[in-house]
Formats: sequence, structure tokens, C-alpha cells
Amino acid sequence: MTREELDMLDFAVKWAPFGGGDEHILPEFGVFPTVFYRRLQRLLTHHPTINDKVKHRLDELCTTKLAPARPGRKRSYSRVRTAG
Repeated sequence: MTREELDMLDFAVKWAPFGGGDEHILPEFGVFPTVFYRRLQRLLTHHPTINDKVKHRLDELCTTKLAPARPGRKRSYSRVRTAG
């Protein structure tokens, strides 16, 4: 795993309980949140050494963040736990 991938994973674990930290993604990684969540999902798929519980919770976060918003409804950002 590269340093950038480790940084992404650490960031996602840190911010997932708070809705993902979208406002910090662009300054931290230089990409928009959508790109970040796609890359994170790919990372979770291609690195079998990531803890299964963490992988599952972060994949749920990515799926929620990447789901198209429905017209007339606010997107729900439920809290995703990363520990325990």
C-alpha cells in the first residue's frame, strides 16, 4: 500500500463517524470528494489486508456518498462507525 493510500484510509477512518469530512478532502488530497470516495472504494477492494469490519463500514460510507441524490430530498449522511 502506498503512502497516499494509507493517508486516505487513515483520513476515512478518522472522519467516517462525522459524515466523512468532505470539506477537508479537497485541501488534504487535491481531489473532489466524489473522486476520493471512488478511489477509497477501489482501495478497499484491492487490499485484502484491511480489517473486514473497517472495510465494510467504509464501503458503506462510500456507497452512501456516491449514491445519486434524489430530486426534492436531502441526502442522508448517517453516522458510520469505524470502531468496535
